[in-house]
Amino acid sequence: MKRVIGLFCLLPQLLQAQSIPVKDYPQGYFRNPLNVPIELAGNFGELRPNHFHSGLDIKTQQRENLPVHAAADGYVSRIGVSHTGFGNVLYITHPNGYTTVYAHLNSFFPALQQYVKKQQYQAESWATDIKIPPGAFPVKKGDFVAYSGNTGGSAGPHLHFEIRNTETEKPLNGLLFGFNIADTHAPDVYRIALYDRDRSIYEQQPITLPVKKVSGEYVTTNPVIKINAAKVGFGINAIDRMNSGNIYGIYEVTMLDNGKPNIDFQLDNIGYDETRYLNAHIDYKIKKGGGPYYQLLFSLPGNQLSIYNDLNGDGSVDLTDGQVHHITLQVKDAYGNTSVVKFGVQQGGPEAPATPCANTMYADSRNIFENNQVEFYLDEAALYDEICFRYKELPAESAKYVSNVYQLHNALIPVHSFFNVLLKPTRNIPEGLQSKVVMVREGQGSNASGTTLENGWYRGSFRDFGNFHLEIDTVAPKVTPLAVKPGANLAKASKLSFAMSDASGIKEYRAELDGKWLMFSRKGNILTYTFDEHCGPGSHVLVMKVTDIAGNVGSYRLTFKR
Repeated sequence: MKRVIGLFCLLPQLLQAQSIPVKDYPQGYFRNPLNVPIELAGNFGELRPNHFHSGLDIKTQQRENLPVHAAADGYVSRIGVSHTGFGNVLYITHPNGYTTVYAHLNSFFPALQQYVKKQQYQAESWATDIKIPPGAFPVKKGDFVAYSGNTGGSAGPHLHFEIRNTETEKPLNGLLFGFNIADTHAPDVYRIALYDRDRSIYEQQPITLPVKKVSGEYVTTNPVIKINAAKVGFGINAIDRMNSGNIYGIYEVTMLDNGKPNIDFQLDNIGYDETRYLNAHIDYKIKKGGGPYYQLLFSLPGNQLSIYNDLNGDGSVDLTDGQVHHITLQVKDAYGNTSVVKFGVQQGGPEAPATPCANTMYADSRNIFENNQVEFYLDEAALYDEICFRYKELPAESAKYVSNVYQLHNALIPVHSFFNVLLKPTRNIPEGLQSKVVMVREGQGSNASGTTLENGWYRGSFRDFGNFHLEIDTVAPKVTPLAVKPGANLAKASKLSFAMSDASGIKEYRAELDGKWLMFSRKGNILTYTFDEHCGPGSHVLVMKVTDIAGNVGSYRLTFKR
C-alpha cells in the first residue's frame, strides 16, 4: 500500500505552537461555519456503530437555529431531506476541488427553502435528494445558508460539518485544514490486545491487558507478554480528549517492532462506500459483546479500508525466533500530539485448544447454507475473516410464529453486505394471509423484514446474523394525534403533529388535507406539519395513513377549523 507522508506546519493560533500534519490541504481557506467558537462534540474518524464519523460535530451551545454560513465561495450543489442520517443537509461545491457539507439543519435560507418545498410538493414526498445546477444558488464566503438544528439521526442540537474531495466525494479530516481549535492533549491509552495472526479473529479469545503511564510512557504490568503463536498482531483501546475533556477518536497509530516501523493506520479520508468496514477495523465481537473498542493494527482478509500503510510489514510480528520483540505503539491525534506504548512480546504460554469445525465460511468467498427448512447465501464481500458457522433449529416460541426458529451463527460476528434468508413455514398459512408474513431476526437487538413468497419459501433481507423466524402480522400501525382533538380550532396553532407506531416496522406514510397531499416532516416516529399557505382559513379534513412492512394500513381522520 502507498504510504502518504504528512507534512507539518506551525499554526501560531494553537497553544505552544504545536505542529499539525496538513498534507496538501489548504490552510485557512475555509471559515468556521458558525459565529461561535468551534467546540467539538465529535471529530473525524471517531468510532460509531457500523461507521466512522465522517466530519466535525460542532456544538451549537445546546441551542437550535444558529445561523450557518458558507465556509467559502461556491454554489449550492445538492440538498437532502430525510428522517435518518443527516436529516436536512446542504452541500456547497467550491472552485478549489472541495465540497463542504452542513447537516442536521432545521431549514435552509428562504429562497432555497422555497425551491426545495416546490420540489417536494411536485414529487409528493417530504424525503428528497436534489441535485442543483451550478448557477441556481451561488454563495460567497460567509453568506447565511441555513439554520442549525437537530434533524435526522441527530441526538441533540449540533452542526455536522464535512469537507469532501469533490471528485471522489470522500470526506476528509477537517482538523487538517487549519481551523482554530486548541489541542495540546495527547491521546489516552487504556488497553492493548494480542491476536494469533494464524487464526481467525472470530475463532480466538485475544489476550487483553491494561496499560499504565510510567515516566511519560504507557507500559504493561508484565514487561514481556507470552503468547502461543507463530505470528502476533495487536489491537489498541485509546481515545483523544483535545483540550475540552470530551471523548474523541484518535488519528493515527504506528507500530514498531524492535525499533523498525512495521505498519500504521491513519484516519484521514474514508468514503461512505467503505465506512462500514469499521466493523473489520475493530474487534467487533468484543465491542458487540459489551466491551471497549479495540482498533486493529492489521487488516483482516475481507477488509477493504484504505487507511493502512504497510511500512515494512503487514502488522504481524514473527515470533518463531524465540526472542523478545520490543513493541512500540505511537498513538497520535490530528495535531501531532503523541502517546507512546511500550511492551515486549515473546512466543510461549499455554496452547489454545483446537476446536473442530464442520462448516467453515471464508472471507472473499461466496458462502452457501441450505437444508429443507432454511437457505441463505453470503456474497464475496460479506465476511471479513473466516468463521466456523453454527446452526441450530429451535421450536417456535409463540403461537403467532408460523415457523420454527433458526439460529444462523450469532450476532457477535459482523456481516458487511445484505443477504437473503429463505425460510419454509412449519404451519399452514391461509391464502389470504400469505402477504402478511414477516421475517423477524433476534439477537443483539431485533429487526424485521417484509417477505416475498417464492415456491413455498419466504424471502427476507438482513445484514446481521441471529435467530430467524416467520410470523403473521395483521395489526395495523397506530396513528395518534398529539395535543389536538377532532373539531378543534387551530387558528392560533403553528404546528400539527401525529405519533405513529408499529411492532414490525413502518414502511411509509401519507397525509391528505381535503383530498390533496400535505407535507409532514418526520423525526423518529413523530410526523409534523407546519401551517402554511397549503392550509387556509375554514373547515378541513385531514387523513393520515401509515403503512407497515406487511402492508397493513392504519389511519386517522381529523376534522378541524383554521
